[in-house]
Amino acid sequence: MDNIRRGNKQLIKELNRAIVINTILNYGPISRTRISEFTDLGLSTVSNIVADLIKKELIYETGEEESSGGRRAILLEFNCNDRFVLGIKIGLDGIIIGLVNMKSKILDQHFIPSPVKSSEKIVLEVLIKAIRNFINKNHVKAEKIVGCGIGVSGLVNQKEGILVFSKILGWKKIRFKEFLEKEFNFPIFIDKDVNALTLAEKRFGVGKKINNFICITIGKGVGAGIVIKGDIYHGSYGGAGDFGHIIIDKDGPLCYCGKRGCLEAFSSDQFIINKIKEALSTQQDTIIEDFLKKKEDLDSITVDTVLKAAQKGDIISKNIFQEVGKNLAMGIVSIISLFDPELIVVGGEGVKAGELIFPTLRKVIRDNFPFKKEIKIVSLQPGEEGWIIGAAELVLSEVFKTPIFKSKGKVAIKSAFHW
Repeated sequence: MDNIRRGNKQLIKELNRAIVINTILNYGPISRTRISEFTDLGLSTVSNIVADLIKKELIYETGEEESSGGRRAILLEFNCNDRFVLGIKIGLDGIIIGLVNMKSKILDQHFIPSPVKSSEKIVLEVLIKAIRNFINKNHVKAEKIVGCGIGVSGLVNQKEGILVFSKILGWKKIRFKEFLEKEFNFPIFIDKDVNALTLAEKRFGVGKKINNFICITIGKGVGAGIVIKGDIYHGSYGGAGDFGHIIIDKDGPLCYCGKRGCLEAFSSDQFIINKIKEALSTQQDTIIEDFLKKKEDLDSITVDTVLKAAQKGDIISKNIFQEVGKNLAMGIVSIISLFDPELIVVGGEGVKAGELIFPTLRKVIRDNFPFKKEIKIVSLQPGEEGWIIGAAELVLSEVFKTPIFKSKGKVAIKSAFHW
């Protein structure tokens, strides 16, 4: 393989250092002896690497190991709060900025509204100001920030760090990497928001030990992150996983993307709102108006309003969520036929209605694959944490990447194994 470095003393030295760092990062507090036993590295090799890491303040000694006799071994811990990463999720709901330590723990987060349907200049001005204020608020020195990961809704050119197009946000050609790296002295990584969430699930969540799975998000939009043989699949141009825009009814309603009958038009938040308004306009028997401040104010209806009505027993509202489950299932059936995943993960704000959506969804999938071992379908907890951690992981996965591969062109970020 052309991208694999040639074996030599320097590579072996870097690999040993990487093994020690990753062992302390993932299993600390841990003693030198335990590291040696765990990794099959000689104790003297481990001790030499540890001495250098302590000198550079990447790790520190913390307490002693319990002992049944003899000298107690000193425990080592990774200095996870010496450096930080910014994780940013950008969507229709708003922009969430998180400060994340080197063990992927969120230390702080801040929300600002998204400048929807704005020019590149305004989008970048808003984001730059928000990042700068957030850094100042947390009293973090810029040199202590390793990098910034951004997950954004739309078609992304990862290599160039550009949001090519986002119909839902009304943005096109936002050059995040180019302009943010001019403002801040740290590298910028960008990917689709659903890919960032998928990365978080692969690293820390339900997909940790699974090589082939699909992470689907539902809510304002519908998307999918695809993991094949342990890696996120981006496709040739970064557009893989545009799940919400597969066509399930060629004569269906016009989608905002310009096509007709997209899955998203039958399963997103807007579909739910449109269906309940349709029920009201035809005077169907529903209690939805009991949950409005003004009964005639139909524009105030949200998905949460419909969910409350359903949870109070409103049949019309329940049926709408069940219809969403059926429609999503038909899309998932296609994905299963194409990729044969071991696991389907469903996240996003739409899972708040999971108790109403999932029974129908699971039944339709079972009915379509009667001879197949039941595919595991897991829902995630709604919230921003997974998106932030996933965006941060865009950076951390590069920082802690095993140093066996050749660099391609300019190095985007300095590996932790070279700190």
